[in-house]
Amino acid sequence: MGRRKKKIGRPNRIVYNLGFGALRAYFRIFVGTRFKFDRSGLSDLKNGPALVISPHISGIDHICVGIACKKYLPTFVLSEHLFAKPLIRWILTNLGHVISKKMFCADAGTIMGIMRAKAEGNVIVLFPEGRMNCVARTYPVTAGTAELVKRLGIPVYCVTATGAALADPKWYKGFRKGLVTVTTSKVFDAEELSGLSVGEIDKRLADAIFHDDEISAAGRRYPAKDTVAGLDNVLYKCPECGSELTLKAENCVISCISCGFKTELRDDYRFTNGRLHSVNEWFYWQLDELDINAVMEDDIKIGAVGRDGNMDMNAGEGHICLDRERLRLSGTVFGESVEYNTELSVLGGTPYTPNREFDIYCKKKLLYLQPSDPRTVVKWATFIDKSVAEKRGIKLY
Repeated sequence: MGRRKKKIGRPNRIVYNLGFGALRAYFRIFVGTRFKFDRSGLSDLKNGPALVISPHISGIDHICVGIACKKYLPTFVLSEHLFAKPLIRWILTNLGHVISKKMFCADAGTIMGIMRAKAEGNVIVLFPEGRMNCVARTYPVTAGTAELVKRLGIPVYCVTATGAALADPKWYKGFRKGLVTVTTSKVFDAEELSGLSVGEIDKRLADAIFHDDEISAAGRRYPAKDTVAGLDNVLYKCPECGSELTLKAENCVISCISCGFKTELRDDYRFTNGRLHSVNEWFYWQLDELDINAVMEDDIKIGAVGRDGNMDMNAGEGHICLDRERLRLSGTVFGESVEYNTELSVLGGTPYTPNREFDIYCKKKLLYLQPSDPRTVVKWATFIDKSVAEKRGIKLY
């Protein structure tokens, strides 16, 4: 007899509700972040199987979706990098019953897990961008998502958290008080998916998850002791003199040590002066200015997951070279040589943490590439994004 396939299962309802209830209480009492939920878009979702998608521009998106869908004890599809931390790995594996995913890497195991969850009648949660942006605006839908949705052939819903990226910006350490409104909607009936092309599904998915928090939450305030702390790890180019890595962010002011330009970031995420009026506007101006005809090179440190399943940020070292066509890496990891030479159109994109690393999968193994100046991480990642978007004829904003 063949081995029985392991069930995905669902979280324990008591543990699930206690966990998400505690998180909501923590944010309300200790941070001052208030959540309001409108679940009317899920009114006809009685039982699974079903798919829930969501924009992913905040670290608390999982919390917002988890609370909005608590009735269904959903099955989350989460990035493999979350499993590289012992405590989180234990919680996700033993309590969360989640499905792990290698981002921007073909992963048959993930597809099998999703199909198994469907067969068990679960409500599956997927973030179609494949990663989290470092500013308050969504990425395009990852290639292959529309094909997966068509293959699943189950109802699709969307959960959107407005204000989450302003209460928890990726570049800021900590959380901010303010309002997060969570809304829901239905994207597809199961019956209509068979009659739609992959292109039509892709477009509707993109329309459903598109979200710009600076626009949607305009006028709201998210106060912080220092509104710009960490912002110079995302904004690296001065809009006045064009110099790079000369920006300094502190005491609510971002300034250029080269030309002396200064502007304050208010708690409504608008700058007090200068030709760029918001963080998003400044970030995408940088993207427009980025020359992908240039070549980027650097000597780096490499992080990798060890035999214990934990991430070792000092697993190796190497040299990377990036042009508009390819990313090349030569180095060592845990004493063994590693070579990586991939077309950017195949790579597709790279998740990243500002001021720390950007990620690739080399022979299915997760590697954290850490530039010698960590402030350049965003430039490396957006260079890849801009090159891939040009190849595919898509827009990043």
